[in-house]
Amino acid sequence: MRIRLGWLGWLVMVAVCIWLPWHALFEGSGPFVRQLSRSLAWKSIAECLLLLGTVYGSLRLRRGGIVLAVLCAEVYARRHGVDITVLLLAAYLAGLAGLGWCAAAVLRMPRVPRLDALLRNTLLGLVLWSAAIWIASLAGAGGLPALRMLAVFLLGGSVAIAFWRWRKHMPLPRPPAARADAFFVALVVTTVLMLAAKAAVAVDSDALWYGLNADRVLFGDGGLFHSQGLVAHVHYYPKLTEALQAPFLGLGSASLVTGLSLVCWVLLAITARRVLEELDVKGLSAWFGAFFACAVPAVAASAATPKGEILAAWLCILGLLAALRLRHGDAERHWLGIGLAAVLLAPLARLTVVPYAAALFLFIVAIALRRRTRPDWRIGLPVLFALAVAFLVCLRTFRQAGVALVSPDVLVNLQGLLGWHLHDDIGRYEPIFRTPFPDGLLDSLFGPAAYIHQALFWMGNGWLPLLVAAITLRGWRWMLKPALPFVLLLGLSMYVLLYAYRYGNDGADGNYFIVPIVLLHLAAWVGVFGTGEAERPSRAFVAGVAAMTAFCLFMVVTTANWFPGTGRLDARFDRTPFEELRTLAAARFRHSHMESLTGVLSQWPAGTRMLGDMPADDGGYFPVRYESLGTISWARPPLMVDEEAIVGLFRDHDIRLVALSHNPAAAVDEKVRPVLEDLVRRGRARKLNVAGGVADLWQLGPAPAAGEPGNMGGRPRR
Repeated sequence: MRIRLGWLGWLVMVAVCIWLPWHALFEGSGPFVRQLSRSLAWKSIAECLLLLGTVYGSLRLRRGGIVLAVLCAEVYARRHGVDITVLLLAAYLAGLAGLGWCAAAVLRMPRVPRLDALLRNTLLGLVLWSAAIWIASLAGAGGLPALRMLAVFLLGGSVAIAFWRWRKHMPLPRPPAARADAFFVALVVTTVLMLAAKAAVAVDSDALWYGLNADRVLFGDGGLFHSQGLVAHVHYYPKLTEALQAPFLGLGSASLVTGLSLVCWVLLAITARRVLEELDVKGLSAWFGAFFACAVPAVAASAATPKGEILAAWLCILGLLAALRLRHGDAERHWLGIGLAAVLLAPLARLTVVPYAAALFLFIVAIALRRRTRPDWRIGLPVLFALAVAFLVCLRTFRQAGVALVSPDVLVNLQGLLGWHLHDDIGRYEPIFRTPFPDGLLDSLFGPAAYIHQALFWMGNGWLPLLVAAITLRGWRWMLKPALPFVLLLGLSMYVLLYAYRYGNDGADGNYFIVPIVLLHLAAWVGVFGTGEAERPSRAFVAGVAAMTAFCLFMVVTTANWFPGTGRLDARFDRTPFEELRTLAAARFRHSHMESLTGVLSQWPAGTRMLGDMPADDGGYFPVRYESLGTISWARPPLMVDEEAIVGLFRDHDIRLVALSHNPAAAVDEKVRPVLEDLVRRGRARKLNVAGGVADLWQLGPAPAAGEPGNMGGRPRR
């Protein structure tokens, strides 16, 4: 009777942890009520369930199951146009792993289990490939076509060498033996393809601000070290992630650029599984625990964006795995170099992981000192290459912005003690909002609608019922396992940072905390399954975990990137990833009526500097190097304080085009329009003809000759 009451309490707790966020997000005045009112969301869910069922059913066949499962997945992927995306991303991952394989062979690193080899070699390949990109860029050979050729020769050659050298040791895929194994494979395949399809049809404003258009706002005409004349601070963040996306930039694809995050999500899940194994979770339970941690909306939804959160999180969790492997003695000492290299690169992918990377760095060093790890030159080389990459990444920022790191504001202030100061024409992010206590904590767990970016990237609460179940079943002593107190403390630090640091006007984004989110879920999972034996959980426990995972994936399908679903349900099988951005732009411009303005802009070179009062949802699709006047006014107010400052902005940043909408609510219109009209009267600007548009366009500087872009007699290219 006590056991039954215990499992009943478990199910009630799970139901509460699901219903409260559901009520806040999808009912009443919740931000996503409209998402569920559209049939597109439900059709997409039905399509995903159909894919899950067909792949699972195929894998249960005794013969031909793998082939049939691949065909089912291909039908889904071909309809969404992401099969080419998945193949190219798999080739890219194979290139990184192949390059790392070659490096491990040169360094004579010991043979390790298959998953460990994949993670170790991918990290080595990532470090070497990043070094190649940044060195080539510093040498002036960092244009996108050159980097694509370098990728083909370096990564492609490494794959060929690795395949030829180790072809006899590469295992062929085998069908899963048990039903649970088959279901897990089907679940992963469905989730990966769903995220790829989501990335192909929906993008958020941040992606259009500085992610998907990095070919224009980052690489531009001269590569990574060439200043593009932009103001907003986001353009001066460490650009490790964007550099790794370089082979896919400028091809017209959203899913390929975003795909790096999807690859890192898979690597994150594999690394989380290995961490659980190191903490005595055995068998299939480790795989399901890793997936449970990575299905949280803040984690899974970030895999459908081109930002670097997932890459940074994977590098941090890989650092933790390296620390755990070091406990096994000198035979694993090569993990010291892997772990240190990973945590050194993590902040260069996303600055939000700085505190976690610093803590992991100290943790790795502490374990190495405690275990008296013998020094080895093979340990130092990955670290030296990572330091070289870090130096080059920070050198770019320093040359263009005057400081090595433009955020967070605490580090900017500390750099001032060294005499490094942010340039006057570079924006600065100055947080002003402090999360209220305890309301902010309760909202982050049960009412994420209070902060819109936590609603979009909800931090989850699945660890909470798991932790209660672990304490109920096993008491407190499991928390004293080696390394587990550190994992728990680092996970709970999320809530300390939520209050100790200030954020933007609408609070912290949930994806700032991916590292502690994953660690909290893994630690709670260890509390239930970390007995060192492959246990079979009860049906009530499976039902509760399945319900929480399903709710998280439901949120990702219906809300990620503000889009309800994964695209229209039709019979088209001719989509390709190289038309995605053009399709998204056309749909957006039909909504905002910017077609005529875009037709004029298409006559200008892609490197033309343009300002306007259009949001990133429009400007990110413009075929020129666009920056929002509203963003400049917010990020660096002195640049738009008066007429003299605005004229100086135009002059110093080589602005050729300025567009102002006819929207009377535009905040910058009353400041900028009189300046432009005055420049026209003085002959230093001219107003261009945008027939039937919803915006006015000015060209600054001397008038072009007849037939050149911008001539009022010229005909827009169709």
